[in-house]
Amino acid sequence: MTTISPATPAAIVAALAAAQVKLPLRMSEQDTGVILDDDGHDIITIDSNGKREDDQVDIIAMLVVSAINHLAAPEPQT
Repeated sequence: MTTISPATPAAIVAALAAAQVKLPLRMSEQDTGVILDDDGHDIITIDSNGKREDDQVDIIAMLVVSAINHLAAPEPQT
């Protein structure tokens, strides 16, 4: 398991690239709770056992996608 410390945007992008994950992440339009990378590869499935309502799964997936994409965003140049 790789530790990302400190969790800078560059470190997050590098760790995801090493795992062959291309940013940005997005939610699948066909499968509820499936998070895809920019190439359309499955990365994460939220609620794979189907215990939650679809709207709950969509909210969780959206939060995960938003958080990762935000953390990995380049820092603004000043």
